[in-house]
Amino acid sequence: MSDGAAPGRKRGLIRRLAALAFELTPNVFALLSFAAGALMLASVLTPAFAGRVEALSHVAPPLLIDLSHFAASVVGFLLLLLSAGLWRRRRGAYWSALGLLLAGAVFSMLKGLDWEEAADLAIVALLLAPCRAAFTRRSRLVEPLRPAWLIALVAAVGALFWLGEFTWRNVGYSDELWWTLIRDQEVSGFIRAQAVLALLTLFIAGKSLFASPGAGTHGPASPDQVEQAARVLAAADGAGTDAWLALLADKALLFSPSGDSFIAYRVRGRRWLAMGEPAGKLSERRALLWAFAEMADSHGGAAVFYGVGEGLLADLATMGLAIRKTGETAVVDAATFSLEGKARQNLRTAVNRAEREGASFDLLPPGSAGPLEGELRAVSDAWLAAQGGGEKGFSLGRFDIAYLDRTPLAVVRQGGRVVAFANLLTGSDRDLAVDLMRHDASAPPGTMDYLFIRTVQWAAAEGCRSLDLGMAPLAGLDDRRLAPVFARVGALVFDEGGALYGFTGLRAYKAKFSPDWRPRFIAAPASTPLALALLDVALLTSGGWLRMLGLRK
Repeated sequence: MSDGAAPGRKRGLIRRLAALAFELTPNVFALLSFAAGALMLASVLTPAFAGRVEALSHVAPPLLIDLSHFAASVVGFLLLLLSAGLWRRRRGAYWSALGLLLAGAVFSMLKGLDWEEAADLAIVALLLAPCRAAFTRRSRLVEPLRPAWLIALVAAVGALFWLGEFTWRNVGYSDELWWTLIRDQEVSGFIRAQAVLALLTLFIAGKSLFASPGAGTHGPASPDQVEQAARVLAAADGAGTDAWLALLADKALLFSPSGDSFIAYRVRGRRWLAMGEPAGKLSERRALLWAFAEMADSHGGAAVFYGVGEGLLADLATMGLAIRKTGETAVVDAATFSLEGKARQNLRTAVNRAEREGASFDLLPPGSAGPLEGELRAVSDAWLAAQGGGEKGFSLGRFDIAYLDRTPLAVVRQGGRVVAFANLLTGSDRDLAVDLMRHDASAPPGTMDYLFIRTVQWAAAEGCRSLDLGMAPLAGLDDRRLAPVFARVGALVFDEGGALYGFTGLRAYKAKFSPDWRPRFIAAPASTPLALALLDVALLTSGGWLRMLGLRK
């Protein structure tokens, strides 16, 4: 290396280190703001210097001193809250913290000539002032605290309460302490500040625990967005079959800057749940994953990817997400499927019996559901009534004639009347998947077996690779000592949860088609409880607690 190149390289290293330090500025000031707020609250909740208070009382009215004491407690609490916004680089938090630090310095002087505290607050404000460029995210008027910040807030306020109680433990309580201003001024100020801080903490905790940031502005897709998603699917070089669920218009859609790719998602609580994998151009997939994660993070939420396959795991791992298996999907190889052999005797029997009783199979192209709406709805309503449940959503299709009209439709007729049907979803790799499956009680026994068999045979004749018969939730999880708790609990529910959902029966039914069982995963930040994320998926799919527990149709 030449002597001339060394200084340039050194300057480049210094610039990179300075840029890294600048990136850490919001985090540093978040901690300083939290410390400043805690310092102010500690000052409010503990005795001031008697000589300073006496000197101040000669030049300032008692009401001003008492109000400054109260205002200082509010400012300290707000600084604790704003530290979360500073950590998240909110511009509004920057300006608010700057103003509160200066106001806190003034109140520190007016409540007891606490010039040391005022100087500390002013120094933090002076250090923060030139760093405006580091706070790049737009402000949110009311943003709930994340669990970590909420725990820190409650812990800090609790510790300060203990400090105050310890300091004033020898002072007897009296109702008059709420109102006295000069005599017992500090004690009454402590009690009032303690009450206000307790109420504010409870309010913030309740709001943060039950908030759903972004849910109000990220609702179901508009008709124009649904049409755009349909155009993306028609031209996609990377789209799984479940991407068609976006056309149900029950999910929000995030499109890539080009508009040629999208992610379908719902917001529930703090979790932003993406259904399946990005659909559209393979070249835009990773950027779209990051864009979705960043959008969720900007609203104070966590991005969760549900129902993803093995092909996406590398990208999700690169994003630092925790990944767990949630079950297996039954994929039948269309080219190798056959009814020959002793193992397929039951399938051959189902076909022969259905046709002997007058059943016939048709595979109708997209656009065929509309003219058959009356027959299809009758079958669907009868099936729902027999099941004693209601329509699903999110990860499953529902009876929506506009949605069904966009997809191929497999139907079984008896006596010219539709007695069973299923719509098919198409992937970009000529894969097929069965989505909505309905049959009437009057259909011959084994009708659904017959429908699936004929559909696989049709797929093979059309050159399709496979037919996905759907998910077996929690299947394939290992209950081993070294397995994650998530997997062990899931395996327990799969084996013993028949009363809630026929996990084992569903897998056994699909197994008779000798499918290839392909794993499906859920991925989320390590700080997000995956069990709760999976519960959110179940609630979104079922339509709430009552429907999931079978208490309401």
